[in-house]
Amino acid sequence: MTEIDNAPQIKEIAEKMGKSVEEVQELIHAKIQKFSGLLTEQGAVYMLQKEVGMKQEALEQVEIGKLQEGMKGVEVKGIVGAVFPLKEFEKNGKKGKLKSFVLSDGTGEVRVTLWNDQVDKYDITTGSEICLNNILASKYNDKMQVTLGFNGVATILNKKEESFTTLSELKAGMGSVNVVGRIMRKFPCKDFETSDRKGKVCSFQFGDETALLRASAWNDKASELAGYNEGDAVEIKNAYTKEGKFGVELHLGYTAHLTTTQKKVPDLMEILKESVVEKKLNSLMDNENVIISGKITNIVPGNFNYLICEKCGKKLSKSDLGGLICEACGEVKGKKNPVVSATVEDDTGRIQVTFFGKNALDIFGWSEEEFNKELEEKSVDRLLAELNGKLNDKPVKVYGYQRANSFSGTSEFMAKEVMRQ
Repeated sequence: MTEIDNAPQIKEIAEKMGKSVEEVQELIHAKIQKFSGLLTEQGAVYMLQKEVGMKQEALEQVEIGKLQEGMKGVEVKGIVGAVFPLKEFEKNGKKGKLKSFVLSDGTGEVRVTLWNDQVDKYDITTGSEICLNNILASKYNDKMQVTLGFNGVATILNKKEESFTTLSELKAGMGSVNVVGRIMRKFPCKDFETSDRKGKVCSFQFGDETALLRASAWNDKASELAGYNEGDAVEIKNAYTKEGKFGVELHLGYTAHLTTTQKKVPDLMEILKESVVEKKLNSLMDNENVIISGKITNIVPGNFNYLICEKCGKKLSKSDLGGLICEACGEVKGKKNPVVSATVEDDTGRIQVTFFGKNALDIFGWSEEEFNKELEEKSVDRLLAELNGKLNDKPVKVYGYQRANSFSGTSEFMAKEVMRQ
């Protein structure tokens, strides 16, 4: 392993400070101790050089393929590959965060981890060329890994801005895929077990203005997907593609990022305008995305709301102590989410249609504040009577799909969008 000889620099610092070499070595040792061993000797020498106004010596640059366990006080340069999602943790009562990425230079690749303040300091993007100065090299599970020493620096030499691909441009076998669109449909999640691992996968339909495709979120990403609803506009970064039964599929593995987007995304009906048809009630088929039209003839009795997590929107359960628990966020306060079922008829038949969230508010004709006020001031029976009087014979046009009710086995229609007429 290459060792960095700091003796010449230490001697020069001693002369500059008017101290002995031994005294400077004590200062170096004190700095290393102060930073709990995160500062290398080379880093401490750098700090002293800076303090006394000396020109700092360039570090030895090492090829990634030649990194060895225990090597420190050197620099590496390469191209950023996969960027892993941010992780937050708590240890010994202290909160922290880390973010990792893969760096390669043609001779090899290594996983790099940034900690705490370093995470916010450096905006690392896939494809960027960077130089890591004053690193610490170690092994984990027999694989080389790198962190910045306390005085280490990441210099972005050539930043590659994130680019997004339309769904129609995707081909099987692509990696590091970034896309923007809407979650059109969520399917039931499945647990799986192979000879060497267990896991969970949740599939969903994803769409943008150019195409619709099937996507799958695996393990941790499956849990993250639970926090999003059908119709939500999201960004998916660092995904990969495979050839599936019905064409190209998008997959969210452990390196993928799933977040709400601020980018402009077409609404559901704009995305579906070429692929969705309007049907009469007597011609509906299970799980087919369609548009139906009719009039409301009855409001089905119910509580008109259920509790969801105010952070992620997931349905809540009660703990043994009576508190509200979100599977993804832990104990929460809870928020009332509107829901209403109504009988809708056309000239061929009738079906029960269920509206959630903003779609329920559209049917009520209320804002969220007005909805909460109605719940607080009126009993469920009074609300039911008033809604039947208000909504009877109201014409509606709804995009959604028919399914069999899991309890009664009868057909019901799940509204995904209330359309303007």
